[in-house]
Amino acid sequence: MKRMGALMLLSILLTLVGEWYGRCYGCLEEERIRLLEIKSLINPHGVFLRDWVDGSNCCEWHRIDCDNTTRRVIQLSLRGARDESLGDWVLNASLFQPFKELQSLELAYTGLAGCLENEG
Repeated sequence: MKRMGALMLLSILLTLVGEWYGRCYGCLEEERIRLLEIKSLINPHGVFLRDWVDGSNCCEWHRIDCDNTTRRVIQLSLRGARDESLGDWVLNASLFQPFKELQSLELAYTGLAGCLENEG
């Protein structure tokens, strides 16, 4: 009986440690790599998105929210983050393919061209 209790306690402890480690590790590698690629396209000179650095926890970066359980990016705001000197931006939607749980994507004031209809 004591052995079974000890095994259950050990199992719970390992589960908690695993969850804690996952949260500290940050978002998934494929998403982190893609975020860095997006940064290089929209802000190559690093004026904005300074904390988006390789090797760091992208769930702690500004403009990003991750799900606490899956560690996947669920919100991404690029609002005003694009370097205006680059001119118009023709969006390649495949850039966002790795973000399987993305619920919110903000692209206002990024110089996005060719996707919006003009009313009037």
